Amino acid sequence: MISPSFPPNSFYIAAAFYLAAAIFHLLSMEKSALCFLGGGLLINMLSEIAARLFIWPYCNMFAEPFFLPLCLSVISLILIVLSKAKDGLSLLPLIALLSLIAIFFSEGYYPPFTILSKSIHSHLFHLFGFISHCCLIAGAYLAVWSLAGKISDDIAYQIIIWGFAFLSLGGLFGMLWSYMGRSDFVSWNHYYFHSIAIWLYYAGFLHLHLLKGWDQNKKTWMLAGGAIMIFYLDYLPQIGRMHIPGVLDGGLYELY
Repeated sequence: MISPSFPPNSFYIAAAFYLAAAIFHLLSMEKSALCFLGGGLLINMLSEIAARLFIWPYCNMFAEPFFLPLCLSVISLILIVLSKAKDGLSLLPLIALLSLIAIFFSEGYYPPFTILSKSIHSHLFHLFGFISHCCLIAGAYLAVWSLAGKISDDIAYQIIIWGFAFLSLGGLFGMLWSYMGRSDFVSWNHYYFHSIAIWLYYAGFLHLHLLKGWDQNKKTWMLAGGAIMIFYLDYLPQIGRMHIPGVLDGGLYELY
């Protein structure tokens, strides 16, 4: 049987791999960076799967501080496979940074909050929502780097489109979750308002993106504003005060 201490301890190892990959990337040792990225992704995935075993089906399936490094690593490897290695590897410092934030600031997993969270629609709502946040943050990050002339600018906007698609799917499952549990397609709470605010922001961006008057500078800073919105509305509420590793221990993964 897997120990409750396995998920956080394995995440520490994954974070160390991500940090090593970022350092090798900054040293232009790309093969070593790729190896550590793959190792970190594998360990991070094992950590996430093990953590779900202690929570399923009572809590939401994913915790964003731990899931974002995993999702960004997947995007990085997809870009590398698509012959966009420079774009993919440029995400490594961001992956390492978010991993360290998860270790030193995360509050862990919250206890069961409602029987309605057992719905598969709840898990799909959070899954697609977090994937969309990952895509939107990655797109904004790459757009800033493209503005600095470090990478090409086309891939950032393609990732943004995928992020908006996942965000729309997440909203659909959120409505199904609300209808199945409350006989209403909309649950009027702060989380819904945060989600719809992000959706409207990026819907507006995609429309403005079609206007010729919007140059790369305006698009990039608007994307940066969207990433800040995601961090403020959804990411920051899931992290707490700084602590040392050990506070985030196996007890946080046990069922209440």
